[in-house]
Amino acid sequence: MRHWKRVVAVLLVAAIALVVEGWVARAQAAAFFKNCRYERVPGETGRPPYSLAPTIGLVKVTIRTNHGDLILTLDRSTAPCAVHSFTYLAVKRFYNQTACPRHTPAILECGTGRPGYHFAPELTGHETYPRGTVALSNTPPVGNTGAFFILGADATLPPTSTIIGKVTAGATVLDRLATTQPATIQEVLIG
Repeated sequence: MRHWKRVVAVLLVAAIALVVEGWVARAQAAAFFKNCRYERVPGETGRPPYSLAPTIGLVKVTIRTNHGDLILTLDRSTAPCAVHSFTYLAVKRFYNQTACPRHTPAILECGTGRPGYHFAPELTGHETYPRGTVALSNTPPVGNTGAFFILGADATLPPTSTIIGKVTAGATVLDRLATTQPATIQEVLIG
């Protein structure tokens, strides 16, 4: 009879350990991923990325332009859904062979095409926009789509655009893109 009680006790302890382990795993997963809400646009064919976006780590991006390369570092911790969307579109070659229709010494705006989905901005209300900031263009009331901009000069803007990263190399290329026609993205590479 004692052997039977020991088996039941061992099974009970194992079951409790599995339940606790599941709770811990879910809590850790919640800390490492964010559930994003990408909304499809009726009548458009583009598909949104999967809803789970990583919340940790930096992403290196190389934007090859007709005037040289821009190197960006995107920060998942500040805007995981926006970084996830940008990298998803880059991997799908959404930005390849596209023009940057707005290019001045203050701003370079690219990716005006519609990806077929939109999502809410990720804002703290304390955003600042120094030179080299990379942010998504916010179109109220739609929100974020596929357009992004890079600031060529410090800007005083209302905190309405989701910041996804910054330019870490290629400042002279950014200056050339601002003043030379045309400004074109040849390809965007992740990693």
